[in-house]
Amino acid sequence: MNPVALTTGAGQIVAGAVLGYLTVSMAESFLHRNALHARLQVRRAAQRLGPAGRPLLRAYLSHAVVHHGKTYRESHVRQFQSQEEQERLDRWIVETQGDRRIIRERYGVSLAGLGILAFVAPVLPFFALYAFFLPAAAFVGALLPLAIYPLSSLVLHPYLHLPRAEAMARASRPTRWLIETRYVRFISRHHYLHHRYVHCNYNLLWLGDLLLGRHRLPSDQDLAEMRGQGMIC
Repeated sequence: MNPVALTTGAGQIVAGAVLGYLTVSMAESFLHRNALHARLQVRRAAQRLGPAGRPLLRAYLSHAVVHHGKTYRESHVRQFQSQEEQERLDRWIVETQGDRRIIRERYGVSLAGLGILAFVAPVLPFFALYAFFLPAAAFVGALLPLAIYPLSSLVLHPYLHLPRAEAMARASRPTRWLIETRYVRFISRHHYLHHRYVHCNYNLLWLGDLLLGRHRLPSDQDLAEMRGQGMIC
């Protein structure tokens, strides 16, 4: 086989992976800010759209209202203070919102069922264009970050809300290796700041926040509070 062809193919895969990563990271930061934390004007516009606006309203309910507002109220690493608190939230979700998927998704911590498709749907048009315009090898490379994108919420996000010792005890051996990486320790700090200050640090696949001017570094006090909660940091 021609070595030049191999080099070219490998280069195309790498270039496609970089393009795919930039796409999902920028989209994650933008959508997290503007959909999951949608402003009142945006939510009102979504209400006027009827069924077309429901995915945004549901995403806002699950993330901003439930995950940020009704859970982890006292601690970044403790979702509920009591069983009674969790049961009250379950009743509120079922009786007033009628959306049991929020419960199956562990109150915005993970993804389940159609939630996985809804999570990736906004970026799929970009990858449809890449399928038409990129060489096959580059498109294959671009698909790798697309696969990692929902996995960051499905697999990694739950461990970011646990004390390190508990995370290591619960995790499989490959996940324990992942938790110990510098990247996950960085993302753990990054995500904590998002919950503390909200309007920053939207990424689990980091970079988009930096490019969009939404990245915030921890202060000494922030770091002390993370260590006090036994976080992965």
